[in-house]
Amino acid sequence: MSLRQQSRTTQASGFMRKNRLRKRVASGRRERFFGLSGSTATRELVVIGVPWDTTSSYRRGASAGPDITRWATSSRLYNHFTEQGMDLSKTWHVCDHGNVSKSKVSNLREDIAQLAGHHNHHDPSMLFLGGDHFITYPCFDFVQEGSGHALSLLYLDAHPDLYESYEGNPNSHATVVSRILERKERESGKVCYVGIRASTREQDQRISSLGLTAHTTHDVYAQGCEAVSFSVRSFLRDELVYLSFDLDCLDPAYAPGVANPQPGGLTTRQVLEIMHDIAGLRIVAADVVEYAPEFDSDARTTAFTSAILIKEMMGIMGQSA
Repeated sequence: MSLRQQSRTTQASGFMRKNRLRKRVASGRRERFFGLSGSTATRELVVIGVPWDTTSSYRRGASAGPDITRWATSSRLYNHFTEQGMDLSKTWHVCDHGNVSKSKVSNLREDIAQLAGHHNHHDPSMLFLGGDHFITYPCFDFVQEGSGHALSLLYLDAHPDLYESYEGNPNSHATVVSRILERKERESGKVCYVGIRASTREQDQRISSLGLTAHTTHDVYAQGCEAVSFSVRSFLRDELVYLSFDLDCLDPAYAPGVANPQPGGLTTRQVLEIMHDIAGLRIVAADVVEYAPEFDSDARTTAFTSAILIKEMMGIMGQSA
C-alpha cells in the first residue's frame, strides 16, 4: 500500500470513528450525569458546557470536550455512589443547561449568565465543562458575582497560567489566573495550586510575590497526598472555593486527550485521594477543562477519567456546608 493510500485509509477510519462517536453522544440524554437528572434531591447542580478553545496555544480541540464528557457519565456504566459510599441521588438533582454558543471573549461572561438563568434555580451549585482553561475566568466571575462574596481558587493544573500576556494575548488559557486576580472587587485573593510541574521563573516569582500557595507534582510524590491535602485544607479553611481541574494535571498515561500534555504528572489515584481528603471545604462551583477528544485514546481513557472525577467532585461538593 502506498503512502497516499495509507493516508486515505487513515482519514476514512478517523471519519467513521467520529461519526460513531457523534451517534453515541446524541443518545442516552437521561443517562448522563449518572442518571441524576431524575433525582428527587433538593440540592441542585447546574451544569453548563463552554465549548471554547479559541485561546488554545498548542493544539485546539477542547471545544468538543463538553459533549463527550457528558456522554462518558452514563448511568449504564456508572452508578450514583461515590467511592466513599455517598449516594449522590440523595444529595443532587442535576440540571444540564447545555452549552453556551460560541462567541467572542467579551461575550462569554454574558452568555454563561444568560444560559444559567434559563430556569428559576435557588442558590444552585455549578459545574462547568470546558473548553480550554480560559473558560475559568468568565465562569469564576459569574459565580463570584452571584454569591455576593469573594471566592478563593483551588487550581489543579500542570501550569500556573499566571502570565500577564501569552503570545501577545492577555486573554489566553495561560493567563487566566492573572485575569482572575486583577479583579478589583476580590477581597480574598487566595489561590492554591496543586500539580504544578511546568512553570517558569517569571511565574514562580509572581506566585511568591502575590502570596499564592503552590504544591508541585514533586511535592505530592515527596510528601504524600495526605500532607498536601492537609496544607490545602488549612490554607482554604473558611473560604468559599471555586475548584478548577485541568486534565493535564494528570500524567498523559491517564489523560492523553488534552491540549497541552505534560509527562511526569499525577496519577488518577493520587488526584482522587487528594480530593477525598479536602472534603469539608466550602466548594460552591467547579470546572473540568482542557479535554480534547480528538487526541484521546481509542478507549476514551480521558473521557472516562473525567466522568469519575466529576462523580467524586460531586461527592465532596455535597459535603460542603
